[in-house]
Amino acid sequence: MSRDSDVHNKLAGEIVRQIVKGPLDSGGDITAVLVLAESVIVGVALATIRLGGDEKVLDIMLDAAKARLAEIRLKDIETKGKA
Repeated sequence: MSRDSDVHNKLAGEIVRQIVKGPLDSGGDITAVLVLAESVIVGVALATIRLGGDEKVLDIMLDAAKARLAEIRLKDIETKGKA
C-alpha cells in the first residue's frame, strides 16, 4: 500500500468518526450529520477547485463516491442467474 493510501485511510476514518459522532453526541440527528458533511465538501471545494470548475469536479467526485458506495454495499450480495 502506498504512503498516500496509508495517510488517506487514516485521515478518512478519523474525519468520518468526527463528522458522525460530533453532531450525534450533541443531540443532533442524521440530518445534522449530513449537513455537516455538506459543509465539509463545500469547504474543501472552495479550498481546492478553481472558480468555474465546481460543477464538473463535484459531478466527477460524487459519481465516483456513488460507485464506491455501491461496490461496498453490494459486494456480498449473491445474484441468481447470468446476464
